Amino acid sequence: MFLSLFGSFTQLAHVPFIVALQDPPVYRGKLPSFNLFTVFSPPTNGGCKPRVAFYVYSSLLSTISILPRFYDRGDVMALVLFTRDGFFNPSTTGFTLINSYSTKGRSNNTRSVPPAFIFPSSPLPTLTLGDLNIDHPTADPLRVCKEDEIATASPYFDRATDLVFTLLNSPGVFTQLFMSLVGRPGGRDLAFACPLRAPYLTEWSDPLPSTGSDHIPILLRFEAPLFRPPPPTPNWALTDWASLETSLKSIGITPPPPLPTTRSLDI
Repeated sequence: MFLSLFGSFTQLAHVPFIVALQDPPVYRGKLPSFNLFTVFSPPTNGGCKPRVAFYVYSSLLSTISILPRFYDRGDVMALVLFTRDGFFNPSTTGFTLINSYSTKGRSNNTRSVPPAFIFPSSPLPTLTLGDLNIDHPTADPLRVCKEDEIATASPYFDRATDLVFTLLNSPGVFTQLFMSLVGRPGGRDLAFACPLRAPYLTEWSDPLPSTGSDHIPILLRFEAPLFRPPPPTPNWALTDWASLETSLKSIGITPPPPLPTTRSLDI
C-alpha cells in the first residue's frame, strides 16, 4: 500500500510537497524510505511504535526550516515550518502541521488523542489532519449518528469551533471504505485549518486511485507562493541546436564596464 501510494503520485501534475500518513508500515522500529522524500516520525523510545509520519519533499528543505514536535507518544506529532519569505503572505513566516491517528480509548466514548492535542491554541496558521476515528454529521450529513457517536465526536468539533478551526472536508465525500459488505463508508479522515479556509485553500479532493487500503488518499492544495510548483525547465536534450546556431552567433553580449581603479575611487 505504501509503494502504491507513492507510485500513484506520477498521475498528478506535481508531486505533493508534504505527505501525512497515519498507521504507516514499520519494520524493526523504522519506517520505509522513498526516493526524493525525507521522513519525520515520533521517536521509538521505550518501544513506542510510530503511528504517524510526515514525508517531506527533499527539495523543500532547502527553502524552509522545519522543527518537529513530539509529545512522548507515537500517535500524534507536529511540524512547525518557518521561512523568512512567508507562506501565504509576507507576514506568515510560520506554519504548523499536525498529524494524528486517534484510536479507541479506554472506553467506547473516548479516543486516544485528546482534543487539546489535535486543536492547540497557537498564534501560527495551523493545519491539523488525520484519522480521528469519529463520526459527525458535519463531515457526513447523510449519516444518522447514534447518541454515543455524537458524544464521542462533540468534544473535538466543539473545541475546533471555539478556536475557529474550519473543517476542510467536502461534506458527504467518504474517506474510509469497508472491505466487507456490512460496514457503511464514512468520513473519519478529517482536516481542519485555522485560519486557512479562505482564500488559501484551493482544493480538497480524492484524485488518486485506491492503494489497497480502506482509506482514500486526500489531496489538499493551498494558494501559497512557497507551495507553487516550479516552472517547467526546457528539455535541452531535444533542442535542435543546428537550426539555432546562426541565431546564437548573432547575439551580441555587452562587454562589462571597466574595473574601478584606486584613482577613480578617490575621485
